[in-house]
Amino acid sequence: MPQLTEADAEKLSPEQAGGLIRVLELQAKWENHRDDPATSAASTPDLQARQKAFEAFQVAWNAYTAQYRLARLPEPTQNMPDRLAIWCRALRAVFRRAEAGYPAQVMAKVYRLAARTAVRMEKELLERESAEGLAGAIQQLDTVIVWCDDLVRSGPLVKLLKIHKEDAA
Repeated sequence: MPQLTEADAEKLSPEQAGGLIRVLELQAKWENHRDDPATSAASTPDLQARQKAFEAFQVAWNAYTAQYRLARLPEPTQNMPDRLAIWCRALRAVFRRAEAGYPAQVMAKVYRLAARTAVRMEKELLERESAEGLAGAIQQLDTVIVWCDDLVRSGPLVKLLKIHKEDAA
């Protein structure tokens, strides 16, 4: 499925952006539950909670796509800082277009993925800021985007290119 880009998100109506946030919240709730080591699928209640969360997401997604036929979701494609930043920019554009709410589950997913990225790249974890409302979520996304951009600028490929340039000089 094609991804929702930042440019596409900037064109959403406030109503469509609000509906998309609802879908993203339900998707993130399911994924956060699924990826939380404290909620294993070994117990029946945890498995049922996970299944209910997935079903709620599917129902919301189906309703959203019935209303907005060409709907797409912004999705992180890898645990790479450049990809995480692209996803966060698309989320930020959606949040800017919406009129109200706080996407707590989406922000938990953002920080969970940032933590995975930090561990994989052997970098310090990003501290989560406390915030409320869409303005707070946008501010948090701005912080994550800057953090990702800094990781990209200091990444191994950039260091290799600098060494190569120094050797050539």
